[in-house]
Amino acid sequence: MKRLLMTMVVILSATMMFAKDIRTLVLTTTPQMHCARCENRVKAHMKDVKGIKSIETSVAQQTVTIKYDAKKTSDEKIIAAFEGSGFSARQLAEGETIVKEPHECSEGNAGDCKE
Repeated sequence: MKRLLMTMVVILSATMMFAKDIRTLVLTTTPQMHCARCENRVKAHMKDVKGIKSIETSVAQQTVTIKYDAKKTSDEKIIAAFEGSGFSARQLAEGETIVKEPHECSEGNAGDCKE
């Protein structure tokens, strides 16, 4: 019985040690995202950041929601990684909403832009 109990304690300890710490970070971008092309550019750039599990974007709400493993990356590293995408990012405060700015599609993205 003692041996079984010790085995269970060891297994539980190992499980806790290897458990992932999944967190959610909600950001907004500057400049604002205006179309599917903007969303795709953000997603394509961020998909290679180590520790990111999922990325959801919303042009209507002007948000980028990222689920990540806190043992592999941090809020600061994720925000810094946006620089190479042509966007900068900042974390939204709890309950903060962003108003989408009016936008006219430029010639380069007119085919993808949907207001």
